[in-house]
Amino acid sequence: MAATVLVSVLVGVLGLSACSGGGDDGASGSPLPEATLIDLGTGEPASWPEAGTPVVVNLWASWCTPCRKEMPDFEEVSQELGDQVAIVGVTDETDLDAARDAADQAGVTYPLLVDEGQTVLVDLEVTGLPGTVFVDADGQVVGRHLGAMTADDLRGEIEERYGITT
Repeated sequence: MAATVLVSVLVGVLGLSACSGGGDDGASGSPLPEATLIDLGTGEPASWPEAGTPVVVNLWASWCTPCRKEMPDFEEVSQELGDQVAIVGVTDETDLDAARDAADQAGVTYPLLVDEGQTVLVDLEVTGLPGTVFVDADGQVVGRHLGAMTADDLRGEIEERYGITT
């Protein structure tokens, strides 16, 4: 009987932790990685935003349902913050039409970049999608969030990490 209860508790705990949907895995203090980036909309070469402004890098894919669900929330916060914080979406998809369609359906106007070398996800130590990386005004990674975020989640992270409120 006690063994059955113990197994049930362990299964429950493991199940809950597997479904947590993400969280903050800490900061590394590393800079944004060098990457071959192109603008999803224009196909032109692109780069990370200039130093001097905090950056929120959202890693996403068109096939990722939680990614698509959070895109309107990132758009909402991007509109609220204006140029106080740069929000940038990054995908390493090869089907750019699918990526454009997903962005269009979500109404995204913040910059969307394609990681042609498919290295950013690994270099930023993001282990799944969606993933969000917070970069300070000096270009240093100050934290990560793994899993989907709501607009309120994002506002809270931005206030905590940068002291900026909407």
